Amino acid sequence: MKRYRRILKGLRNSDLAFRFLDHLGALGLSRARICKYASHLIVLLRVIDFSSSDASRSDVERVASWINSQPYSDWTKHDQKIVLKKLIQYAKYGRCDRGAPLPSEDG
Repeated sequence: MKRYRRILKGLRNSDLAFRFLDHLGALGLSRARICKYASHLIVLLRVIDFSSSDASRSDVERVASWINSQPYSDWTKHDQKIVLKKLIQYAKYGRCDRGAPLPSEDG
């Protein structure tokens, strides 16, 4: 986890990423699951060129399209899209548990 945090520190939206990972820990996710989220965040934060809290549908679709164009396995693409959704949900609402609202379609 230290390695992931060190890499995330140099990326855009790193403060959000750290708060997001801490939130996942507070929700009770295992250390291994949080590490998996962190590894996907490194890739996603390099692609995300917008403010996560102000993300519009087209911003998220552009990143999802990029994920789909990569030579990853279908499961990796699926996991990355989940991390993207949860990150945007956390950025907009401050939480990403089951009861958190989904971001509106217009931004």
